[in-house]
Amino acid sequence: MRTLFNSPLAERLTVLTPDPLPLREHLFDDKSQLAVALAKAVAADLRGAIARRGAARLAVSGGTTPRAFLTELSKQTLDWAHVTVVPVDDRWVAPDHPRSNERLLRETLFQGAAAQAQLLPLRRTTPTPEAALLPVLTQVANEALPLDVVVLGMGEDGHVASLFPDLVRRDIGLQPSGRAPVLAIRSASAPEPRITLTLSAILTAPSLYLHIEGAKKRDVLDNAARDPRCTLPIRSVLAGSPVVPMLYWSP
Repeated sequence: MRTLFNSPLAERLTVLTPDPLPLREHLFDDKSQLAVALAKAVAADLRGAIARRGAARLAVSGGTTPRAFLTELSKQTLDWAHVTVVPVDDRWVAPDHPRSNERLLRETLFQGAAAQAQLLPLRRTTPTPEAALLPVLTQVANEALPLDVVVLGMGEDGHVASLFPDLVRRDIGLQPSGRAPVLAIRSASAPEPRITLTLSAILTAPSLYLHIEGAKKRDVLDNAARDPRCTLPIRSVLAGSPVVPMLYWSP
């Protein structure tokens, strides 16, 4: 509940505001501290999954924000040969392209002992993601799901993975439960076609991390958590998750 004073007569207007959607917050003074702490937490979850059933499945975001975290994760001691890693999304570019998330993973996470992990790329050699959708969907369903750990980033526009605010097939991409784990994406917000895990695939993981840096992104996240009218994809993540997401944030 908030009380607003909004007139010269000091009238009191009482506004009922819903509680924000829950987050477990881990806040850090700088990005390097965050990267180390997040890597240790994710590695512990992967070790737990391996101990329970002999294998672990991890989905991670690309872009510039997770580079330090992925490098730190590669240094963690665990049975990497029993870990499968899938990008949360990827751009439909060659795997050696500077904007390729597959390339990012090979340059950061797949180093040292972590190179023994299995990488499950989303991109294929077909001209379009639509042409590769069925084989990619089948492989993800058979080899990556259910996930054990997901580390999501978020854009300043509130997008997660390649699920943008202008997403056409919200009925597929942003449903917390559904049969399609993968979706081909074309968006005015993205210069290339993309392929992405859907929210239903992401939410199969019992450990869900949000890795967010910067004051502007934190404001977007906080507004989405508070406002039930919000239609941004990050709101769908918070509202649909069966577990409380863990926020790792630094300025």
